[in-house]
Amino acid sequence: MRMTGRLAVAASMVLLVVGAQLYWPRAEATTGMAAEVRRDPLPLLQLENGAGTPLWTLSRAEADAAVARHGFRLLPNRLGYLRDAAFSGSQPVYRLTRVGAEGWLLTASTSERDALAASGRFRYEGVVGHAAARPAAGLALLSRFSGPAGWRVSLEAPHGNPDELLAKGFKRDGPLGYVHPQWNRVGALYFGTWNAGSNARTIHGGYDFYKRTYPDWWAGVRDYSGGDPSVPVYRGQWPDDDFSDREPAIGFYDDAQVSTVEKHITQASSAGLDYFTFYWYWNQAERTERHAAGLRSFLRAGNRDALDFGLSVCAHSWDGGILKIPTDQYGLVAGVLVDDYLAQPNYLRANDGRPILWLCDTRGMGAGTAADVKAFVDTVRVRARATLGTELLVLAHQDLGLVLGNVGADGNYCAAPYAAVQAGSYAAYVQGQRATFQRGAATYVRCVMSDFDERPRYPILVPNVADVTWMPDQTFDLFTQAARNAAVDIAQSSRTSVVDNLVLVYAWNEWHEGGYVEPNARDGCRYLDILRQELMLSGGSGCVARP
Repeated sequence: MRMTGRLAVAASMVLLVVGAQLYWPRAEATTGMAAEVRRDPLPLLQLENGAGTPLWTLSRAEADAAVARHGFRLLPNRLGYLRDAAFSGSQPVYRLTRVGAEGWLLTASTSERDALAASGRFRYEGVVGHAAARPAAGLALLSRFSGPAGWRVSLEAPHGNPDELLAKGFKRDGPLGYVHPQWNRVGALYFGTWNAGSNARTIHGGYDFYKRTYPDWWAGVRDYSGGDPSVPVYRGQWPDDDFSDREPAIGFYDDAQVSTVEKHITQASSAGLDYFTFYWYWNQAERTERHAAGLRSFLRAGNRDALDFGLSVCAHSWDGGILKIPTDQYGLVAGVLVDDYLAQPNYLRANDGRPILWLCDTRGMGAGTAADVKAFVDTVRVRARATLGTELLVLAHQDLGLVLGNVGADGNYCAAPYAAVQAGSYAAYVQGQRATFQRGAATYVRCVMSDFDERPRYPILVPNVADVTWMPDQTFDLFTQAARNAAVDIAQSSRTSVVDNLVLVYAWNEWHEGGYVEPNARDGCRYLDILRQELMLSGGSGCVARP
């Protein structure tokens, strides 16, 4: 079940008792997100202290406090995902602690909860989360075990290893409920420039090379695809190759029209995608954002609540050099980012509630030095604290090679890995994918690249055919493996970050670059269907290619 609203909840906030010290580790104390219910299930976090006593919580703030103040360590998630609010068919999972001794237990039984609390030997701490009361497709049973060493929790096989607990002398006490063994939050980069106000070079190429008499922001893509009978087919140096997949399933569109983006939201959410991350540009000459028509359409869409959205700040020399962010405009930019976007109720947030700000390109932030990038990040952070009362989670593109602490970033992410693209082999990209993941920071978002093939840019955007980059060996079988690599890497991860179950797909609609999973005229929903299958997405009822 997908939450489409942000409802108040206080019942899931719990007290943690460690020895004689009592504190209130509420998530809003560090994130400012008081009373927010997450759109997605949250990982049931498991911690252990030095004596091996486990503690369970959905609250990352509580987990971090236990680590920082009381000697616990956070273990990689292996216990599944629960909701932080009740839903149809759910039951609460309660947490109690021993009085006068260390030890916590979870129960779904109100009678057991009440009996233990009435005995005086246990103190009731609250609702940890909510699980399904009955089995359903995609869910696994979460059970409690007890033994001389206290209580343990495990998913049933094959998602967990209860036999290991049984072999150590524990006994199965009973079920806690049915939960998602894994919940991957998958989104796609969105290139919102398919409109008359953007793609100026493409439009001029349409005039000059293709002899259009009208502004055509699809020039090149339209011609290579052969999908428009009103224009002659042109396929450059590859006349016998099939480019029919370059026509979107909904036709060559204008993303300045809200109806276009509403169709994109339907396509993505029906396939189980969780968010779009929009490339975001700043026009230093006009002191305003640029290429934002698609983003603005998203905000006006009637179905916008079906997806979250994020921003990836791209400050670089493309578009005649106007897309840089001078240091004297940092405050102005921060105001737009925070007040217009991060304040939106469906802005993309990490599992701990922090809004995620992606840094696509930092070379145009001031002089591009680490100090200038950090000054930009700090300016946005200060604005977010003052306006929203929240901290940010800042992720920098892995290919930038930044020392994260020097630029004020919390972690990094990958998209279309530059080295793999330049090598021109999709098979090599897939083979090296998990090594790329392993080079990521402790806080890291994995990626899946659909393809990179910029041949339709020739000759209007890339005049020299030798400079055209593409991957002639890309196949759907390899794309399936790429998605599977991300899923397996998450499942086997030893990271404990608040974004370890996020995946960023390159891309939704980079049609000129050949990077897209948006349904197309030839293959329909095939890319999205593969993502749904391999990354175990359960949102939506299946991809709708032509809403």
